[in-house]
Amino acid sequence: MILSDKDILKNIESKNLIIKPFNKKHLGPCSYDVTLGDEFIIYESEVYDLTKPLEYKKVKVKNSLLVCPLNYIGDVEKLKEKYEVDLAVKGGILGTTNEYIELPNNICAQYQGRSSLGRVFLTSHQTAGWIDAGFKGKITLEIVAFDKPVILYVGQRIGQLIFSYLNTPAEVGYCERKMSKYKNQSSVLPSLIHRDFE
Repeated sequence: MILSDKDILKNIESKNLIIKPFNKKHLGPCSYDVTLGDEFIIYESEVYDLTKPLEYKKVKVKNSLLVCPLNYIGDVEKLKEKYEVDLAVKGGILGTTNEYIELPNNICAQYQGRSSLGRVFLTSHQTAGWIDAGFKGKITLEIVAFDKPVILYVGQRIGQLIFSYLNTPAEVGYCERKMSKYKNQSSVLPSLIHRDFE
């Protein structure tokens, strides 16, 4: 069963569900809007060899970034100067939410990008929208522009969380599992899929 605004507030007030910071204005009829954080990851590996740790650099953005489609043929650096953004990238970039969440073992969540961003052909998650019961941490975003360059601003609403009750609580929550790779993440993290091969 999907949680309504009343259900979400009830769980927040009882501290069964934690969202920090929590802003009541971001509460929808059956979702909660999350905002874009200021830390990002740009991959530097020539090839994604999934058996090895990937090369990347982590960057912090003060105000805004420009995300360009991979097939963009213009000069990305000129766009950066023209629109006075802190960072300009071509292709995908990993971001994170400002919000830290803690899900109990009886609630799971789904992350969905905002419809308003979808209408300019920008996605903030590719296939990783599921958040298991018992997860604690910030949500990593997989941001890609498909049509034209898009300027994003730190702190803007980027997506929404949809919460659901489990029929019975999970016996072992996400952060209780030894094999969970992204438990308690406090910042953006790269893919840790190489650990599957260890």
